[in-house]
Formats: sequence, C-alpha cells, structure tokens
Amino acid sequence: MRVTVLMDNHTYVDVYYLGEPAVSYWIEAEGKTFLFDVAYSSAFLRNAADMSIDVTKADAIVLSHGHNDHTGGLVPFMDVCEGEKPKIICHPCALTPRSFEGLSIGCPLDQKTVKEQFPLFETKEPYWLTEKLVFLGEIPRVLSFEKPYPIGILEEEGGKQEDMLLDDTALAYSTEEGVFIITGCSHAGICNIIEYAKKITGKKKVLGVLGGFHLFGIDKRTKETISYLAKEQIPDLYPCHCTSFRVRAALDRQCPLQEVGVGLVLNWE
Repeated sequence: MRVTVLMDNHTYVDVYYLGEPAVSYWIEAEGKTFLFDVAYSSAFLRNAADMSIDVTKADAIVLSHGHNDHTGGLVPFMDVCEGEKPKIICHPCALTPRSFEGLSIGCPLDQKTVKEQFPLFETKEPYWLTEKLVFLGEIPRVLSFEKPYPIGILEEEGGKQEDMLLDDTALAYSTEEGVFIITGCSHAGICNIIEYAKKITGKKKVLGVLGGFHLFGIDKRTKETISYLAKEQIPDLYPCHCTSFRVRAALDRQCPLQEVGVGLVLNWE
C-alpha cells in the first residue's frame, strides 16, 4: 500500500505545497486507488495536481467522518470531476447536518445532494475495499479511558441531539506481519480504533499508524493513550492533524514518532 499525504496541518520547509487544518490521503492498494477524506477546501486538489495525481480517477472516496475539515473538498471536487464520479463510502451518519455553537461544521453537501452527484454506499459494518484494505465502519468504544464525549449537535430528522461522532472510523491494511491503520481524527479513540482493527483483521501486531489522534492537553486520557501506545511498540507512528505539539512531544518521549507533512509518501507492505 502506498499512501500520499495530500493535505495536513503541516508542510515541510522548502517543499512548496499548501497546508490547512484538514486531512486528505491518496491511497494505492492492490491496483485500486482511494481518496481518504477530501480536506476543507480546494487546496488538496492543487496539491494533488502538483504531485501529478489525478484524484478524479479514484475508485472511491472514503470518509472518516462528517466534519467539514474532512468533507469540505467535495464541493470543489465536483467542479473538476468530469464524467462518472467516484463512489462515496461512509458511515450512515456522516452526511447528517451538524453544528457547534450555532455554526455548521458538517459536510457542505447533504445526503440528497450527494446521492444526486455520486454513487453512495453507507455502512456501519466493516467493508473490504480490497483483499487487504478494510473500511472499519462504526468503532466500538470499549476502553474505559477513551469514553465518548459530544462535540456539538447532530441535527437528525427526528430532532437534535448531542453529537457523539458515531460515524468516526478508520482504514486498516492487513499484511502477513501485521496491520497498518489510517485515521482521520480518531474521535472514537485511537486505542479503540487499534483494538477494533486488530479484531477485524485478525492481526495482533500494529506496524504503523497515520492520522489525527484528537488529543490536545496532557490529561488522564492522553496519559493512558501514551501508555497504551508505548506497550504496543508501533514501529511507524505518524500522529498529525488534530494532535497538538504538546501531546506529540510527550508521546515521543516514550514512542519515537515520525514527522508528517503534505507530500509525505509511505510505502507500507
């Protein structure tokens, strides 16, 4: 599997790509290609073009969850996509309107518009994209130190309720030696995601993790997460996006980290 970072909060010195507080990855696996998240704006499209990647040829667009820093790029994507558009794969809640303190923070396209513009496949269950790459679906929240907490309001047809981000998911790539994991924001908890990825793939060893951990301060949850990750002894650990410098610095003391920036290419086998 080859993973190219099309968008992240961080860029490299003397490498002239655009950055924004968002995520988008280009994934090549078993002869297929996938966009995992589409960032916040059209900037990921410019980065992809500068990397000579034609994202309009993706076999599917996979959404980690419905927040606009992962789905906002769908609008400009439609403008550059000629002919048949890629299928969108996501959790059934990913396209539900959501807000925080009165501001919309969900996908700029509602479910009706997405269905009109793209083939749409929604599932809570794991879904194998290739024989090795799996969309994990809804992540069970099983670890006591990673209890779910709401962010804003989910505006469903039946009424408004606290948004527990049940749509938050990840990808797992299974190899003979173990499993690689790619996350968006890890609202479900990065350790919950790892546990579920191991369960679904049947692999005990985690070889690499790339993505946001949604950790900002050094609180009890963060300390427990660092302890868990240290025990896992993951060789390739790439926290980015919504992982603060303080958390990455604390994590690096126990688990040597790798740097992430727009343009990073990982060849995971």
